[in-house]
Amino acid sequence: MMSKKWMRGLVVSVVLLWAAVASAATTLTADQALSQLMAGNASFVKGKVPHLASMSTVSVRQSLAAGQSPYAIILACSDSRVPPEILFDRGLGEIFIIRVAGNVVAPHELGSIEYALEHLGVPLIMVLGHERCGAVTAAADWAGEVLPENIYSIIDSILPAVYSVQAKHTYATHDEYVDQCIVENIKLVTKQLTTDSHLIKEFFELGKVKIVKGKYDLDDGKVRLIQ
Repeated sequence: MMSKKWMRGLVVSVVLLWAAVASAATTLTADQALSQLMAGNASFVKGKVPHLASMSTVSVRQSLAAGQSPYAIILACSDSRVPPEILFDRGLGEIFIIRVAGNVVAPHELGSIEYALEHLGVPLIMVLGHERCGAVTAAADWAGEVLPENIYSIIDSILPAVYSVQAKHTYATHDEYVDQCIVENIKLVTKQLTTDSHLIKEFFELGKVKIVKGKYDLDDGKVRLIQ
């Protein structure tokens, strides 16, 4: 059994390691960071990602080898069509990304966000869902059939959004139903950030981080902020 002294030593070692790899926090405010992201998305919509190219060179890579100072955290879906670096025309060292099917959150995702807030000083979090999300569609259409345990854990995380939409029943078609589930899932996941993490809640209430919600359109390439 591990002693308390050994555990304290381990915690101190981990904190020191994190501090060693973290550079000085970004000087951008949350609003400036969001402006950077949306400007980059506007460029991507036009089929251009010049900033991504300029920030992916050997010299940039080498300059970042000793540390990082990202200015935005993006919680996004694992869908291969939704890579945040490309959608926002951002390069190395700029955005701290957590990707998981359905852009859901559990302890690992929350811990990753907490690390970026506390040790990297990131001022902005975006929860990014997207049109025709396969994970949300699977949850919306789930009829109680047995699924592999780990896949079900994702479906189970999305079901609260599905049940909320079903209760309102404001949709006329299946596509509208799924789209409302996608939006509701983005909203509920955003809420989870501050209900399931005391650290994120503290940072948010102290004004140290701004949290926004976005939805990516697969057809036109735009990321639209939602309320």
